[in-house]
Amino acid sequence: MKRNNFLDLFEKCPVEMKELAFTHSSYAHDHNLRSNERIEFLGDSVLSLIVSDYLYKNMRQDEGKMTKVKASFVCTESLSNLAKKLKIQDRIKLGKSFKGEISDAILENTIESMIGVMYLSFGMPSIKSSIIEALEIKEKLRAGIKAKDYKSIIQEYAQANKIKLEYTCDTFTNKGGQEEFRAGVLLDKKFIAYGQGSTKREAEQNAAKKSMAKLNK
Repeated sequence: MKRNNFLDLFEKCPVEMKELAFTHSSYAHDHNLRSNERIEFLGDSVLSLIVSDYLYKNMRQDEGKMTKVKASFVCTESLSNLAKKLKIQDRIKLGKSFKGEISDAILENTIESMIGVMYLSFGMPSIKSSIIEALEIKEKLRAGIKAKDYKSIIQEYAQANKIKLEYTCDTFTNKGGQEEFRAGVLLDKKFIAYGQGSTKREAEQNAAKKSMAKLNK
């Protein structure tokens, strides 16, 4: 991965905007500052559009397949791995109230905040290629990336163990005012895990993924 294209472009953003990207809500609360939550919301949407646009133009697959492949690029695992490669965890500003280690979710949110800052600083056309390159989308598609269908995996698990699999799903309004879906997985009436997404399908996939992770442990 050519990390400099993404990181160097970010470093050219205004100083106050770069600082905002790394300002966790705990630090913002302690110092009466803005946190990166709003810019994270913007970055999440920008990232989703960039990846969706690229897949639409470069994949000859149906909507369901593209949705699964997109999820593999914008998920917590993908973005937190990018943050670790760039050593972003060393730059996140945390408040005194923050306890424990920096989670993958915080790393994901910080990458999305950085993308939001880059978007406001330079615009969509100027940042697309660096994001596509940072996530290694071209290389992975060329290598034949296979999106994991976690719903099918957990269905096979349930059938093999003669367990009844059920999903619950409801909607909620996120911090940006957008409606999202939250799905839950039940095995023999026992709750396993929740998952969220912008569509019911995505939420169920994320719930199935988290459930399989728990079951594997």
